[in-house]
Amino acid sequence: MPDELAELLDSAIYKEIASQAVYEAAQSKTQDPGAKALLQELAKEELGHTQRLKKLKEKGFQPRDWHPEQVPNLMISEHLTGADTIEGAGLQDTLIFALKREQQAVEFYSKMMGLMRDEAAKRLCESLVQEELRHKLRLEMLYDDLFYGEN
Repeated sequence: MPDELAELLDSAIYKEIASQAVYEAAQSKTQDPGAKALLQELAKEELGHTQRLKKLKEKGFQPRDWHPEQVPNLMISEHLTGADTIEGAGLQDTLIFALKREQQAVEFYSKMMGLMRDEAAKRLCESLVQEELRHKLRLEMLYDDLFYGEN
C-alpha cells in the first residue's frame, strides 16, 4: 500500500475514533433523552466506520471495486447556526452539532482529495466524502422531519 494511502487511512481512522469519543462524552452533557439516544447512535456508527477503515487498511483499498454514487445534499447544515457546544443541548441543538461535524468531515476529505497525488488515495477520499454526505443526508432528513415537517 502506498505511503500516502496508508497515511490517509490512518488519518481517517483517527478522525472516526475522535468523533466516537466526542459523541460518547457528549452523552453526559445533556439531559434530553432524545439527544442522548441520538448521540449514542452516532457513537456506535463512528465505531463501525473505524472498524471498516481498519479492515480496509488490513486488506488494502481497491479503487476498481468502488463505484461512486451521487448523494444529494439538502444543504440544511450550511444554513444553520449555533450548536458549537453540546453542553445542555436538546435534540435540535444536538442535531445541529452533529450536522456541523459531518459537514466538516465532508470539507476535510474534499480538501484532502485535492492534496493527494496517489490515484487510490484520491479515490479513497472521494469514497469518504460520499460516506460523510450519506451521514449528513440522514441527519438532514431527520432534522427536516422533526423541525420543518408538516404538523
